[in-house]
Amino acid sequence: MYRLAELSDARRKSIGYGLLGLGFVALVIGVIWIHNASLPHDAPGGVFGWIPRGSMWKGLGYLISGASSQMLVAGALVVWVLNQKMTWARAVFTAFVTWLELVLLFGMIPSEWLSFAQTDLDWSSQRVFFTLPSFLVLGNDVDISYGVIKDSISMGYHIVMLAGGAVLALQIQKMRAGRPASAERPEPKSPYGRPLVKGGS
Repeated sequence: MYRLAELSDARRKSIGYGLLGLGFVALVIGVIWIHNASLPHDAPGGVFGWIPRGSMWKGLGYLISGASSQMLVAGALVVWVLNQKMTWARAVFTAFVTWLELVLLFGMIPSEWLSFAQTDLDWSSQRVFFTLPSFLVLGNDVDISYGVIKDSISMGYHIVMLAGGAVLALQIQKMRAGRPASAERPEPKSPYGRPLVKGGS
């Protein structure tokens, strides 16, 4: 993370604006892809008729849209927040983008997953995914439904995102103090072994 704190302004802006541009293009592609993949197989597709139909292709569109949202958030933070002097306006902007990221990660993405799994994939509690061997459950019949798998994926996603957010927050706080000793630049010294100091004018 310490390398982020050492980016030059030109490099930081090129990375940030690149992420913003790629994220915007990917978002447009993802939205168009989801819309056309959701159409019935016999519906005319017009210009985008080449986009395949079906639930798995719609899921690919969701993945593209989710990745594009993360590129947009990262690009905005790199361009307008990273290595910049914190002002009240920049603090408000940072808080807004952070809130937007939390809404995406813990609101929209899980909601879309549950809706997609319930409708398009038909992962309902009425469909049995597998049955536990009877000798493991004292001779009883215990079925694990697709609904359980769907909710387990959602729960695992939330746990990973919470842990990842905590780790990222700690790394951001240690960004400037995380430079390893091996990466420290040695101070220039004179032929006599003394540190070089700029002379006054």
